Amino acid sequence: MNRIEAIYSFIDLKDRVVDVGCDQAKLGILLAKRNQKSIASDKSPKVIERASLDIRKLGLDNLIDLRVSNGLQNIKEKEADTLVLSGMGTHTILEILNSTKIKFNKIITISNNYHDILRDKMNELNYKVDKELIIKENNKYYNLILFTKGVKKYSQKELLVGLNQVDNELYKEYLNHLLNKYKTIKKSSKDRNIKIDEMITLIESTI
Repeated sequence: MNRIEAIYSFIDLKDRVVDVGCDQAKLGILLAKRNQKSIASDKSPKVIERASLDIRKLGLDNLIDLRVSNGLQNIKEKEADTLVLSGMGTHTILEILNSTKIKFNKIITISNNYHDILRDKMNELNYKVDKELIIKENNKYYNLILFTKGVKKYSQKELLVGLNQVDNELYKEYLNHLLNKYKTIKKSSKDRNIKIDEMITLIESTI
């Protein structure tokens, strides 16, 4: 399962989806193939233009609403209840959410960094972790997190290594990958890094 398929699997037919930073609108195309409408936006006019050509060739114009938008600037309240933010960093995700008053029932993220900060700050925005899924694509690991409305008190372990994993086997594989990574960093570093020591201890206690 690749990243787009994984996101797709977390979306219900009743969800009204907006995919911000949609790239080639691949998610919108998957949804359209099951006759589900969605909004696909990107801040680059060229990206939207290319996506428009692909969508037109497939005859799906009436199911995918393409928009040039910096974050959620050109999305109106009540147009969508499910937000997808994939292929961007945690700080960009938080910047987008802090720049809008729109509230969503579900937010699906695939951030490429600082997952602990993402879990913590999303909680401050009244979104709690519902489920997480590790995806392996082209020998790289990605962490999909589904947030829903609400607040949760996390343990330090949950903030740092995640919770409510859908695929435990792949999660263990990912943790072993992280463990090797942190041990290598620790071995090559002359200075003691408390956070790396903490991560190694937490991962070892989880596996």
